Amino acid sequence: MNKIIDLRSDTVTKPTENMRDAMRNAEVGDNVMGEDRTVCQLEERCAELFQKEDAMFVVSGTMANQITVMTYCQRGDQIVVHNQSHIYNLEVAGISATSGVQPRAIPAFGGCFDLSLLKKEIHQADIQHAPTVMICHENTFDLNRGLVTPVQNINEIYSFTQQYGLILFLDGARIFNAAIASKLSVARICKHVDAVAFCLSKGLSCPIGSVLLGTRDFITKAKRMRQRLGGGWRQAGIIAAAGIVALDEMIERLAEDHDHAKLLALGLKEIGLGIDIEQVQTNIVRVDLSAIPVDAYYFAEKLSHEGIKVKPVEQRVIRMVTHKDISKEDIDIVLNLISKFLK
Repeated sequence: MNKIIDLRSDTVTKPTENMRDAMRNAEVGDNVMGEDRTVCQLEERCAELFQKEDAMFVVSGTMANQITVMTYCQRGDQIVVHNQSHIYNLEVAGISATSGVQPRAIPAFGGCFDLSLLKKEIHQADIQHAPTVMICHENTFDLNRGLVTPVQNINEIYSFTQQYGLILFLDGARIFNAAIASKLSVARICKHVDAVAFCLSKGLSCPIGSVLLGTRDFITKAKRMRQRLGGGWRQAGIIAAAGIVALDEMIERLAEDHDHAKLLALGLKEIGLGIDIEQVQTNIVRVDLSAIPVDAYYFAEKLSHEGIKVKPVEQRVIRMVTHKDISKEDIDIVLNLISKFLK
């Protein structure tokens, strides 16, 4: 097989030709000095789209998350996170190592915080406890499932934070997938969060970058934290130009990725692999291999020899992610090869 069908992540997408043209022709300036007009245009577009006061272009979702913690928290503070969240599990302990902040991880079934559990983990500063300052939500939830967090739960948690004087941050790396799946605008989903971040480099197919949004005062302070981390952009308009194209051309087409994920999931289930169809809500398919006598790493290796890349996430579980570089024909090829392999 000549073509590589890469289902490991939607981060493997290549920029479109329109993105490449926009990057080539971008008007640029020194963004640390606030003089890159293309970056400013991207940030203004995002602020309008999310109906937030201000926005800031950053290198990655991890940087956006860490900047948020650094901006809102002091060393020795506590934040509450999902125990399956990206900020807790996949950012090299940045919460603690970079910010000196203690994460309190609690379960969140389907991405929803249980208010009774949450209440037990909220502490005021005293002789033995770190003060709880912020709650970190996530949408879509669990990078190995891509579940849509109900906006009702986000709103409930916001009311809870108002009661206790806390900050609510939403890691919305794939927030546009959630918006398409739930048929809600990102502004509606994020109406009651203090800050939100999303990735341009996942399903939106940009080569790099994320955007952090919140109040004007928050973003002003966050820019100082970005600089502290070495994230000050110079002629960043070359990258931001792709983000502007993504906002115009790549959001609505995410529905196609969701359709392909459902098609893939149904086919894998028919073959005999473990699929929970109800959990295939966006572009991520979690595949349980317990029904066959091979582990995830062997399974992935065998597929790689046929030009298909998947990601082992547990000993008997793989993840497949659809994106703009995966067609319906690719799905058919994958299903046929896996069917032959299992036989």
